[in-house]
Amino acid sequence: MFRKFLPKDKKFFELSSELSENILEGAKLLKEMLDKFENFGEYTSKISLIEHACDGIIHKIVNELNETFITPIDREDIFELADSLDNIIDSIDVIANRIFIYKVKNPIEYGPQLSEIILKQAELLREIVPNILKSKDALTKLVFVKKLETEGDVIFRQAVSQLFENEKDPIELIKKKEILEILEKAIDRCHRAGIVVEGIIIKNV
Repeated sequence: MFRKFLPKDKKFFELSSELSENILEGAKLLKEMLDKFENFGEYTSKISLIEHACDGIIHKIVNELNETFITPIDREDIFELADSLDNIIDSIDVIANRIFIYKVKNPIEYGPQLSEIILKQAELLREIVPNILKSKDALTKLVFVKKLETEGDVIFRQAVSQLFENEKDPIELIKKKEILEILEKAIDRCHRAGIVVEGIIIKNV
């Protein structure tokens, strides 16, 4: 009813959309990195560039918030959305860096499966965020983001169990366990971003 009276400035949605697009690109690279398990330096560099680009977008959003008197939705929601999305790419960047710096010797069992979940969540967020107040099936898609988080929890537990059972090198075990934990954290952060999106939709519909 009152939406027609909202400011028509779309810059905040455009910047958030750009963030979601970058996250999806980072998630694709991470999935490739864990699937192929080679060229770590190349993948890490590409993901780091995306992470730096996202930092630049966050800076733009903060500047716009400081300079804009009336925002299309609550300014706290704008910042929380941007921050929750930025946290995802931060985790993806940390995962890539850990694999590269630790020089993990062998593929991480269940790593590809966990990165696939991150990729699916990133795809769903990319579909929702650009049209956050207009997408008719946004809430349905957010249910899938949550289901993927639950699936990730199950796979993570399996991964850690198998790791302790099969990995005989204690140093490699420590390295891989930390990477698996950050993969799970990235999945949780995708879910957290979904919760923020859901709150924005409910408040503004």
